[in-house]
Amino acid sequence: MRIKPFSIVLTLFFLLGSCEKENAVSVNGLGSAIIGAWSRTDVVPSGVTYTDLRYFDIKTTYTFDSDKAYSYRVDFYGFEDENPEAIIGSSENVGTYEVRGDSLFIKAVAHTSWEKGFKPDPETTRLGGKAYGYKFGIVDDELTLYYISYPADAPVPTQMTFERVVP
Repeated sequence: MRIKPFSIVLTLFFLLGSCEKENAVSVNGLGSAIIGAWSRTDVVPSGVTYTDLRYFDIKTTYTFDSDKAYSYRVDFYGFEDENPEAIIGSSENVGTYEVRGDSLFIKAVAHTSWEKGFKPDPETTRLGGKAYGYKFGIVDDELTLYYISYPADAPVPTQMTFERVVP
């Protein structure tokens, strides 16, 4: 009896597909697994030319509460050569969220921001609460959001990973 190559490939596909990642959270558990704070820090250049570049940090934090409230906060830190530990600006959206399978839907209802040099007093704006969504996954203590970004040319599949903040 001769085994066809297609049968072998199909069998391997099913065997590999049935294996689970040891540290991955099942889709059914994503709703409760997302609860907590998730953060990342990016180093961003600022300057007109390469020789003028100065760098500062941006710390981005998502917080998801068990009561379906969320916040998305972005803190801007001083330049690495001048007050790198000082927060020089901040922006925060607050609202609600919902998890459906591996999709996260967020509704922002208010935005508050301030900036040390231009707008030192926090200012809050009410938002329309329009929902937008992401696909997401959690492996170990990392939350990855998958979304479409829109640079000048065309939509681009994009992802961003955050680490769980340990209290």
